[in-house]
Amino acid sequence: MGQSIINDRHAIFNLVRKYENMLERNQVKFANLQSYHNLVDYYEQECLLERALEVVDYAIAQVGYQPSLHLRKAELLLEKKEPIRALSLLDQVDAQSPGVLRTSILRAEGLAMMGLHQQALSLLEGVKNELSSGKDLSKVYVCEALIYDSLRDFERMFYILKAALVEDPSNNEALSRMWYVVEYARKHEESIELHEKIVEDAPYNALAWYNIGASQSYLCNYEEAIEAYEFAFLAKDNFEFAYRECAEVCLLTRNFQKALSCYQDVLERFEPDADLFLNIGKCYAELGNYVVARDFFQQAVALDQYNAEAFFQIGRCFGKQKEWQRALAVFQKAVKLEDRNEDYLAAIAEAYHQTGNLKKALDFYREATEVAPELPQHWLNLALFLMRHRQYAKALEVLDEADQNTFGPEILYCRSACLFEMGKKSEALLTLEEALCEDFDAHPTLFKLMPVLEKDKEVKAVIAIFQPEP
Repeated sequence: MGQSIINDRHAIFNLVRKYENMLERNQVKFANLQSYHNLVDYYEQECLLERALEVVDYAIAQVGYQPSLHLRKAELLLEKKEPIRALSLLDQVDAQSPGVLRTSILRAEGLAMMGLHQQALSLLEGVKNELSSGKDLSKVYVCEALIYDSLRDFERMFYILKAALVEDPSNNEALSRMWYVVEYARKHEESIELHEKIVEDAPYNALAWYNIGASQSYLCNYEEAIEAYEFAFLAKDNFEFAYRECAEVCLLTRNFQKALSCYQDVLERFEPDADLFLNIGKCYAELGNYVVARDFFQQAVALDQYNAEAFFQIGRCFGKQKEWQRALAVFQKAVKLEDRNEDYLAAIAEAYHQTGNLKKALDFYREATEVAPELPQHWLNLALFLMRHRQYAKALEVLDEADQNTFGPEILYCRSACLFEMGKKSEALLTLEEALCEDFDAHPTLFKLMPVLEKDKEVKAVIAIFQPEP
C-alpha cells in the first residue's frame, strides 16, 4: 500500500478516535471546520450516515449558520432518502444565502427523489439559462443526467453527461458516471471518441483513460483496452479499479504474466480481499505453479470460508498434480457450498473417476448435464466416461439426449468415435462426414477421442474430401 495512502488512513483514524473520545466526555469541539468535514466524509464512506449527520449537527451547534455545513447536511439527508427534511433545510439556506448554485442542484435532486421529475428538470432549465458555460454549467448537467438515470432514460443521460464533459472535461462525477451509462446506452464508439478528445488535451486524466478501456474491452479490442487501463493507473497510481480491470482483460486474453503483475500492484497498494487472492492464485495456476497458486487460494479461504470457487481451484491444483484423493476432499467442500454449479459437479465426478468410485462418478457426471443441459462439454464428459468403460450403447443414448438439449460439432465427432469403437465403421464414417460438413476445423476432436484414427486411411480420405479449398 502506498505510503501516502497509509498516512491518510492513519490521520483519519486518529481523528475518528479523537472524536469518539470527545463523545464519551460529551465535549465535542474542534479548532477548525475541516476536521468536521473530514469526519463526515469518513462516516459517509463507511455508510454510517446517522453518525455523519451527528457530526454535522455538532459542527452547526459550534459555529452557527454556515452554508457549507447546511448544504452538507442536506446532501446526507438525500442519501438517507429523506427529501422532505432536506428541502426544508434548503429553504433555510435560500432564505439566508440566496442564489447558491449548490442549493438549486440539491433541491432538484430532492424533487426528483419525491417523483417530481418534471419540476426538477424545469428548475434546472432555469438555472442553465442563467449560466453561459463552464464548470458550473457542467455541474447542472450532471444533476440533470441523474434525473434521467432515475427515469431509466440512459440514452438521454449519456448525451447530457457528454455535454457536461464538453463544458468541463475534468468533471470527475460526470466521468465516473459515464462508464456505466455507456454500458446501458450502448454508446461505446461515441464514448471512445469523446474520451480520446479529452485525453488529447489532458493526457493525465485517469478517469477518461479508464472509460476508454471499458469501452474498448466491451468492443473486444483487448490490446487497446489494456493500454488504456495502463494509462489510467500510470496517471493515478492509486486507481485500484484500473489495475483490476486491466488484469481482468489480461486474464481474458490469457496473458497471465501481465495479469499477475497488475494483481501484485493491487496487493502492494491496497487492502487485499478474497477475490484478489483468488485471481492471483488463478494466474499462478495457469502458469503451472500449483504450489504457490494453492497458497493464494488458501488465503482467499482464510478471508472467506464460504468461497466455493477457492476450494474448487485448490482441488484443480491437486488434480493437475495427480493428487486425486486430496482433490476429491476439496471438491466435496466446493460442492457442499454450491451444489448446483456444473463445473464443480464435473470436477468432483472426475475426481471420483480417478479414485475408482465409478458409481459416484457416473452420478455426478449425470448431475452436471442436468444442471447445465445447454453445455455440450458435460454431455461429452458423460459419454466419454461410458465409452471408457465400454458402455457404448449407453454412450450413444447420452449423445442422443445431448442432441435434444444442445448443439456443437463435438457431439457429432464423439458419436463418430463411439461408432468406430463399436465396430460400425460405415455408420461412423457417415457421421464423420456430417461432422466435417458442420465444422471441418473441429475435426482434431476425433483424434483426441481416438488417436488411432489419425492413421486410418479411410478416415484420412474422408477428411481430404471435405478439406476446404485454400
